[in-house]
Amino acid sequence: MYTCPPKKKLRQTSITEMLKKPLSQEEEKKKHTSSSSMERGGHVKMKPAGTSSTQGGKSVRGKERSVEMRDVLANAAEQRIQSAGSQSVKKTMMGTITNNTEDREWRGVPLSSLPCLSADNLNVPDVVPSPDHAVLVRLPVSPGTVPLPHPSSHSDTWDQCHVRMPCSPKSQYPKNKDMVVPRWSVITEALSRKINSVEDLERAVLEYNSRYISKWKFRGLHHLLEQEFEEEERACFFNKTLPVMVQLALSLPDLVTRPPPLLLQGTTHSVTLSQMQIASLLANAFFCTFPRRNAKGNDTEYARYPDINFNRLFFHKEQRSLEKIKCLLHYFQRVTTKPPTGTVTFTRQAVLPRDVPKWEASRQSLPSLHVSSAGLIEEATGLLQVDFANKYLGGGVLGLGCVQEEIRFVLCPELIISRLFTQVLDKTDALIITGCEQFSRASGYSSSFRWEGPHEDKTPMDQWGRRLCQVTAIDALHFTKQPNIQYEPFYVNRELNKAYAGFKVIEGSGGIPTGVATGNWGCGAFKGNPRLKALIQLAVCGHIGRDLAYFTFGDQQLRDDLFTMYIFLKENNVTVGELTQALNHHGYRGWSDGSDLFQYVCHSLGGSYDSDTDQELSKDSADVRVKATPDVKEAEDAAGHPPEPSQTKKPPTDIANCFPEPGRTTRCPLSEEKILQVLSECDRIFENEKAKKKQGAGPTSDDSSHKTETQRKMEEQESEPRRADKTTHSTSDSNRLSESPRKGEDQKSELRRPDKQAQSSDSNRLSESPRKAEEQKSEFRRADKAAQNTSESSKLFRLLDEYDRQMGQAPHSTSASEPRRRFSLLEGAHRKLN
Repeated sequence: MYTCPPKKKLRQTSITEMLKKPLSQEEEKKKHTSSSSMERGGHVKMKPAGTSSTQGGKSVRGKERSVEMRDVLANAAEQRIQSAGSQSVKKTMMGTITNNTEDREWRGVPLSSLPCLSADNLNVPDVVPSPDHAVLVRLPVSPGTVPLPHPSSHSDTWDQCHVRMPCSPKSQYPKNKDMVVPRWSVITEALSRKINSVEDLERAVLEYNSRYISKWKFRGLHHLLEQEFEEEERACFFNKTLPVMVQLALSLPDLVTRPPPLLLQGTTHSVTLSQMQIASLLANAFFCTFPRRNAKGNDTEYARYPDINFNRLFFHKEQRSLEKIKCLLHYFQRVTTKPPTGTVTFTRQAVLPRDVPKWEASRQSLPSLHVSSAGLIEEATGLLQVDFANKYLGGGVLGLGCVQEEIRFVLCPELIISRLFTQVLDKTDALIITGCEQFSRASGYSSSFRWEGPHEDKTPMDQWGRRLCQVTAIDALHFTKQPNIQYEPFYVNRELNKAYAGFKVIEGSGGIPTGVATGNWGCGAFKGNPRLKALIQLAVCGHIGRDLAYFTFGDQQLRDDLFTMYIFLKENNVTVGELTQALNHHGYRGWSDGSDLFQYVCHSLGGSYDSDTDQELSKDSADVRVKATPDVKEAEDAAGHPPEPSQTKKPPTDIANCFPEPGRTTRCPLSEEKILQVLSECDRIFENEKAKKKQGAGPTSDDSSHKTETQRKMEEQESEPRRADKTTHSTSDSNRLSESPRKGEDQKSELRRPDKQAQSSDSNRLSESPRKAEEQKSEFRRADKAAQNTSESSKLFRLLDEYDRQMGQAPHSTSASEPRRRFSLLEGAHRKLN
């Protein structure tokens, strides 16, 4: 039988010892930041789909838990996973997972089982010219030959909706103070001279960029060609590669016969170019010929576009910059030696506000998952490969940047040309590139990045000459300064929408949606939480209907934690909407640092939670939302739709009835919910204990003999309005709170009970308004009703004490029978007390 990968063993803390442990200052500080309404509840209440996350202008936040309580909940969640009654997911995994799972680098389904691009599954749109698709090559494309440009003769456009081409007759350059000439003639003259050194190259480039003579320095290119290159390599570059690069750049008017359109924010538009057209455009970027792209400032024409000319790359002498230049020089050497014959399509995909999914209402199930600690995203051939992008495409590829996006761009330099025509990405925009080719191999990351040599890309092509490789560029939010805000619902929903824009299947695509190959998106310099980003991308893939391949880049702990979380979600049939609700409620607390994210989700989705938010959380007993029984499922199938939430709720069950009978291989379907009910009740009592001890009172066995400063102030505030309204409050509750000093002392003693603190504070607030007699009576009735649970709390403490004692005497076991043993001990303690 398959078992989940083991997580780090969590310490089993005695609940009674934990309740007696004094609070640290940090815990006290966190407690006061949590919402008072959530503190009253014994469990997490989930916000129903479609409802607002605020009430009265204030966020509804989750209840704070200490480290000890998180350990308890995590332990309960792990036992719930291990003892889950449904075996459907495990049986599915059995066909692909063997007993030696620990020795493998991946978990879940095999990578080869995910749908991918192939000749039989072309999950990409056709190349058809239209108002939303500019095709700059003549169709049809003949295999093995360089596509011809379209139109056949040059057609110039010089406006704000198209790339301003350096060969345009309207691009003018001041030859001197009295003469203005076409800039392309100056470029042609400068580059046609013999270039034998870096000094000659720099002089030629500055001839048509004269305003930057004092600013542009090609120090990095000097260092690479003159100090790192051997004499033979240097001679080959200046005598063979560079002259052909010049010829390629000056052939721009013949290869690109009309300017590519700009891909603007909020629009869905595509551009298809041949690989040779891209090579010519990149050669012009190498020689820094593009006009108006060097000016800085927010008021410049291209302030909302990345830079495209290579002058910044040539400046830096750091090794990682030199290695990136090596990749690009190798690319030019390849395309000038053997011209490529393919095409590449760039699609900007924008999701309009009306089309953004209502995430909390989504009823889609979660997709299949492959999670691996080995391998790279670009090695997942045929899948939609995610580029962890900057909102300015390419990020620092032409500067010092050398992380996931920059590395991918220099290994596949055709991606760099997207910087020429792609405006900065908006919050629901993504860029999807279909057909790019990889030219180089590399190793390392950031400062350790190294070019390792040429790469032969053998990815097959479709009928339009595009390689069956698709890359989607999505930019994550930057949380470097405030990493904790990433858990707030506003930012979670922003990341959901951004991933949706990138993962959404392009309109007009055929075949089956391919899987998504991704990883720790935005979790490097942007300080994103990998566990949060993994669940976000999992939810988006589930909503769209794409499977997910997740690469943890060597993090085995993340791999195992994520797969354990995935098994839990699948075993409990958690939908995308339910997962999103759990993530949003996790962020309502405000103070969360994400350390308890998986435990919180387990407790919220697998434990007792109610779908009725925005209601007072101090209920006498919580409704337990449970999975549908076979009878409910049969009724659901017969009706053709699932029942209302009220139909799937069951009344509280005696805890003794929730344990498996001896000798049976199955367990009662409510045992897991009831166990977490007990933990939730402990959680509530624990919070009340913390409130009692917040003034530093020692954790003695007779806490009722001590008064905190807060209680004394409360008693002083009570005395005057209660004496004035003694005749008004004629009910038994009012008499109990305002009679003689002797009874007053009895009431003060009751105030020290953990389960009476919230009720007393409510009574104090109501007593401050003597004229609201009817409101006070209603409050006192609620207090009386809650007081009936006093004996139940004491019984719970006795039950837990007996359970801890039996746990200490029983031999420790880590086998699969551990959950049953714990259930049996708790059942025995219950029977002994009864």
